[in-house]
Amino acid sequence: MSGIAKRIRWSRFVDRRYGRGIIVPIDHGLSIGPVEGLDSPTQVSRWIGHPGITGIIAHKGMLERLGSQGLLRGIGIMVHLNGMMSLASTPDRKERLTSVEAALRLGADAVSVQLNFDGTNDAHNLVQLGAVVDEAQHYGLPVLTMLYDKVPCAEKETGVKRLRHLMRACVELGTDALKLAAPEELSMMPMLLEGIREHTAVFFAGGAVRSEEEILLMAQEAVTCGATGLCVGRNIFQRPSVLATLTRLQGAVLGDSQANPTTWPLSTANARVRWSSPVEEVVK
Repeated sequence: MSGIAKRIRWSRFVDRRYGRGIIVPIDHGLSIGPVEGLDSPTQVSRWIGHPGITGIIAHKGMLERLGSQGLLRGIGIMVHLNGMMSLASTPDRKERLTSVEAALRLGADAVSVQLNFDGTNDAHNLVQLGAVVDEAQHYGLPVLTMLYDKVPCAEKETGVKRLRHLMRACVELGTDALKLAAPEELSMMPMLLEGIREHTAVFFAGGAVRSEEEILLMAQEAVTCGATGLCVGRNIFQRPSVLATLTRLQGAVLGDSQANPTTWPLSTANARVRWSSPVEEVVK
């Protein structure tokens, strides 16, 4: 990441001692409608002040509402620039909805875009990311790309190779950080991160709600493999005990372990079975 302004702003998203972070995206409402845990600023206020959270990602409207209630002090603020409703005929074609300049006026420390590659929208995605990076560079803001490959692959290794190509394309266009879905088999995480982790921050997503044990297992493996941290939403704010989950993730990712010693750290020996368990995903 080049440029002192970008470096200073990015430092707000990672713990200064360990260089890792837990970013909580709360941009789900535009895509999938009302979401339990994000229905109101009151719900968000119950957990957003937890010291394990280093940053949040939100659309401009929600950011303004949370900021007006004083809920964004002390964490990195990232404005999400694009999106599309799941009601649309092409929900994977994320359109640009606001500008980097508008995000800066709202107090953003960084901006993000989501690129879902479905096999028909490659050019649209690449052009959009290139334009966002150029704008952000002008204002000294880091860019995080939420990258999802929606093209099914029969072989898992083929899927990892495809995703690595897409990751490299985003790096070539200047993104500073990536948010990725963890591979179905966590043993493939080192292959996914090889080379990339040396120059680009990588955060892993949680997706649809899974067991807390699965998320902690994934967090442990991600940190072990050199990832920068987690970018997890529903697996945090939809927990029965959000603060307890955050404390355990804080221990896993940031090193401030207050976790229950009977369940942490977890063995990754059976990660393949646990992480691949079928969970119904919600389109985002």
